[in-house]
Amino acid sequence: HCGPRVALAEPVNIHVTGCHNSCAQHYIGDIGLIGARVALNEEGDTVDGYHLLVGGGFGTDAAIAEELFRDVKAEDAPVLVEKLLKTWLGHRAAGEPFAAFTRRMDAEQLKSLVAAEPAE
Repeated sequence: HCGPRVALAEPVNIHVTGCHNSCAQHYIGDIGLIGARVALNEEGDTVDGYHLLVGGGFGTDAAIAEELFRDVKAEDAPVLVEKLLKTWLGHRAAGEPFAAFTRRMDAEQLKSLVAAEPAE
């Protein structure tokens, strides 16, 4: 989804898993998506979805990602990731990596910027 819509000069690691034991290491990705059931209504109907985490890293840049968005429907996740990447590209300091950008931002501020970002 994002490839043709967001031009990246450097890679952003996106880790996707359905395993809450971190088998795909969603906690150390720049963006981590962990599978979840998302409630649709009070009757208990659910759909596939994710919790979205940001700011992880490994090696010399080790960090545990923090949850930014909870209960994102799977059908909405690609657009949300697109908007998150565009937010980073539009608001980062010169040369600032994605993880560094998300770590310096307050979660509510970052959510507001993402919400204001148009998607294609």
